[in-house]
Amino acid sequence: MSQGGIEKSAALLLALGEEATAAIFRYLSPLEVSRLGSAMREMEVLPRERVRAILRDYAAEAAEQTGFAADTGRFLDEALRLALSPERARAMLQRLGAPAAQALEKLAWREPAEIAGLLEAQPPQLIAVVMAQLPRDVAAAVLDLLPGATRADALQSLAHSDAPSSDMLGELGDWLASLEAVAPSQGEAAVASLLGQMSEGSAAAALSQLDRNDAELAARLRVRHLAFDDLARLPEDGRKTFLRNIGARTLLHALKGSDGRVLDALTAVMSPTAAQRMRDELDTLGALPVTAIQAAQEDAGATLRRLAAEGAIPFPEEETA
Repeated sequence: MSQGGIEKSAALLLALGEEATAAIFRYLSPLEVSRLGSAMREMEVLPRERVRAILRDYAAEAAEQTGFAADTGRFLDEALRLALSPERARAMLQRLGAPAAQALEKLAWREPAEIAGLLEAQPPQLIAVVMAQLPRDVAAAVLDLLPGATRADALQSLAHSDAPSSDMLGELGDWLASLEAVAPSQGEAAVASLLGQMSEGSAAAALSQLDRNDAELAARLRVRHLAFDDLARLPEDGRKTFLRNIGARTLLHALKGSDGRVLDALTAVMSPTAAQRMRDELDTLGALPVTAIQAAQEDAGATLRRLAAEGAIPFPEEETA
């Protein structure tokens, strides 16, 4: 639904009253309720003529309807519908058990960006099981926010699997239990998480606007937003400071999973001998588990954020504009 349609529907619900709105909400998904509720909160007193106009529009549209229209233009939504029948979804939910089913119901009420952030590092099979249990519009919104390769792998897994194995159900249960132990992020942590889900250009624009409104907040968010790959944009002094504060093993493991820009940026501030030694050690390191690479990059990113928060290194030049 477009933003205009959401606002129009919110206005109609306000005009219908609390009991009618509550009855309608029972038939909506968590995402729809969230969007309508947000729009309703933002509305103040509605002019009487505005209410009359909305009711006239709805009456006219209802008179012209000859059936229910499906949103066939939405690929991800349609892919989910084809991949999993309602019967398979119900059977899978029964196999999950009551605690996991309740956790999935709570998950559906989180923002799609937050769900996508929680799922991004999970295996495609687990993502597929979660997508099968979420309301279709929520699942489609989450898939829209996942990286393209992750999204494709999850849809493929969903389409070719009749039912998850007992091991996968156990893994899903463990993952859901871990979510129950951690409260959803709030305040600055939530904003930093959302910035991480936005495109680089949009995040930079948002931080630039915050600079004018609350420079201190923008500075703290930039610290939270820094990641391992930002090393490639640090000035020379900042890269040298980072190298003095990071363990050699952690750095090698983190570099194993990054593109050449970070390696080039770091070796550029090292002596030729040290730079060549690092490249040789990377060549002989061999394959590493993805989890080991991710852990090393997160540790290196945490070191970078700590140094930035302490003022030991400046922010990347592209983010100070």
